[in-house]
Amino acid sequence: MDRFGADHRETLKARNLLGFALHRVGRMEEAESELRAAKDDCSRVLGETDSETLFSQSLLAYLLLDSGNVREAAEQQQALVEASAAALGEHDPITLGRRVNHGVMLYHSGQRETS
Repeated sequence: MDRFGADHRETLKARNLLGFALHRVGRMEEAESELRAAKDDCSRVLGETDSETLFSQSLLAYLLLDSGNVREAAEQQQALVEASAAALGEHDPITLGRRVNHGVMLYHSGQRETS
């Protein structure tokens, strides 16, 4: 932040990685707070469909799933699929992978009829 400023892409990327690292070491509340803020800032600065915003949303969805908040995790992942389709196209490999991940999440959370 000191070098580039709060809204620079590199700072936002570092914040996403910080949230991911906090998640990995089990500091879930701190990780969730950082990832929510980073996602909001990425969206505000870079746009809803920017790759860094989408990465942030993906990290948040997996943290929510690991935290047991399956409903919001599925909502975040569905929004991620829609944003990916808008940015990359319906048939882009990244969009397709995110669609599969969303279906797997729904399946494992007992929402088989919607997957």
